[in-house]
Amino acid sequence: MTQPTTADVLVQAAARFPDRPALRDPVRDETITFARLDERARSLASGLLETELEPGDHLSVLTNDSIEFVELLFASAHAGLVFNPISYRVPPKRLAYVLENAESSGLVFDEACLDTVRALEDEALPELLVGVDVDGERASVSYESLRGERTSRGDDGDLGPVVDVEEADPALLLYTSGTTGQPKGVLHSHRTVVNASLVSLPYNRLRPTDVNVALGPLYHVGPLLCNVLPALNAGACNVVQHGFDPETTLERIESEGITTMWAVPTHIRAMVDEPSIERRDVEHVRMIQYSGAAMPEAVAKRARKHVSDCDFVNAYGTTEIVFGTLIHPEFHDEKLGSIGQAAPNAAVRVVDSENPVPEAVLEANEVGELLVKNTTCMLEYWKKPEATEEALVDGWYRTGDLGRRDEDGFLYFVDRKDDMIVSGGENIYPAEVEDLLHSHPEVVSGAVVGVPDDEWGEVVTAFVVPDGDLSSEDLETFFVDSEELESFKRPREYVFEDELPKTSSDKIDRRALLESIVPE
Repeated sequence: MTQPTTADVLVQAAARFPDRPALRDPVRDETITFARLDERARSLASGLLETELEPGDHLSVLTNDSIEFVELLFASAHAGLVFNPISYRVPPKRLAYVLENAESSGLVFDEACLDTVRALEDEALPELLVGVDVDGERASVSYESLRGERTSRGDDGDLGPVVDVEEADPALLLYTSGTTGQPKGVLHSHRTVVNASLVSLPYNRLRPTDVNVALGPLYHVGPLLCNVLPALNAGACNVVQHGFDPETTLERIESEGITTMWAVPTHIRAMVDEPSIERRDVEHVRMIQYSGAAMPEAVAKRARKHVSDCDFVNAYGTTEIVFGTLIHPEFHDEKLGSIGQAAPNAAVRVVDSENPVPEAVLEANEVGELLVKNTTCMLEYWKKPEATEEALVDGWYRTGDLGRRDEDGFLYFVDRKDDMIVSGGENIYPAEVEDLLHSHPEVVSGAVVGVPDDEWGEVVTAFVVPDGDLSSEDLETFFVDSEELESFKRPREYVFEDELPKTSSDKIDRRALLESIVPE
């Protein structure tokens, strides 16, 4: 073995920590050791190959986060299959598109996703349909029968199939959220998956004694490759999260002894806003790795009251590159809001957004497009060579994100290039307006979009989920009194909602918000 593959991450962890718990599902009161997880994954790999699946085929997985989900990841790797996790929130029409585009040879689904599968015509589904705890309906074979209990061993004495898998082979096919049209398939190799599991360890410093939980869904690159896989690599136990509920999570932190986690700032805010936190023992949480947005200062201060010694690690990445930047915990509070510096074995440049090429580097504090070159970059956009060529320039990935670098070399995310609002000829970044909006004590969450306007081109409109009685006049006074934003950046209209729409990766869907008041 010259370079480990995805399966080797588990194989090596099982060799080091055979009897330590790898996965824990509190709902089912089930705990799986590293050795047992590897045995089950190998056995499942054999079962998959006993169907008509062959190495290189794409196996789609439509399940809630579960022990089975993780088993399927490693079983696919052992069998040389490409693992294609799909959001369990996917609507039927989108599922049909992904299955067709991915050229899926098989679909694994659980009972929670049965209605979505039912909604598809037979011709939209692959022939192999594997049901997890599904009583025969729509499933051509049960998950349990595939996993079985096999005792045959290969030439090397290991249980399971003997498939020649190389580091450069495709391993993972993830689909983007598709907020600007149909989602794109992002194809990663075993090399990028394994590298992703190693990149974060110098920063989040996961340990074999940790009990870890990912608060985001595992079909997303952040929780899967930046948290659960590194935790398994380190020998830590992962607690399975069945959807996010702040009260339940706080209870689990206490009852399961959770010490580390992955989250987005929305999760953290929900937990510090949850009244039951006052009676929960959560002080032992020692590391929280988050991404997706900057941590609002007010949320960071409130979190510190409950986990005073916790290491906060902010990371920036995309489905295409996994990791771009990371910030050491030692700099987190001093540089609150920063996405840090280039991750290990990566380089990041801020370049002219109108000419996003590696040579067009900007000076400190100038806003430009972020370009990333690293060892965790995708192989390609699946079946989209033109999009791949446009995104990758001389080995650099054009993120489409705007950022800046301060005088100390720390990077800051400014906004999505496509989300920038142009009002009266002035450029306005929604994120800077949202940062101030989120600092209001009665704002649970909010988002800002540019609404077309005949006079100004676009006007800033804020969608707000309030906590209590909050009026447009209250917020207007708050923005004026803060004196933190120029007058042209302040929202001109406020729309109050009970909740904001989310993409499949748990980010606020600005496109859906805009369409709710300006239908296409």
